[in-house]
Amino acid sequence: MSAEIRIMEVMDIPSSIELWKNMKGLAIRGSDNIRDLSEHVKMNPKHNFVAMSDDQLIGTVLGGFDGRRGYIYHLAVHQDFRRKNIAKELMERCFQSFREINVTKCHMMVLKDNTEAQEFYARIGCELRNEILVYSKTL
Repeated sequence: MSAEIRIMEVMDIPSSIELWKNMKGLAIRGSDNIRDLSEHVKMNPKHNFVAMSDDQLIGTVLGGFDGRRGYIYHLAVHQDFRRKNIAKELMERCFQSFREINVTKCHMMVLKDNTEAQEFYARIGCELRNEILVYSKTL
């Protein structure tokens, strides 16, 4: 079964949230709502992608650019469609969108206990950074 990969649109957000809710290892937070994600997609119109199969959303990658670095949030592929290179293709599309605007480094956010994501990122050539910690503050 093949998948069509295309730019994410605001109309894809509800289906994306539903996919993420069913993903082991993916944390859904307060900002993962239709309003905030719509703003994210509008601010980053070329860095978010979905994978579709027969009009069903089966994968996403949420990418963002802060003016200096690229960031990846919520890479997800439905369990029934894994091991078909869909996640790899989603990532490559996102990386390419960053290269087009001369981004030279991209960071991925992964939960400590999500070993499947950690193994995937290592397989596609990403490096684990041990020298930094990420702090967050809810505003």
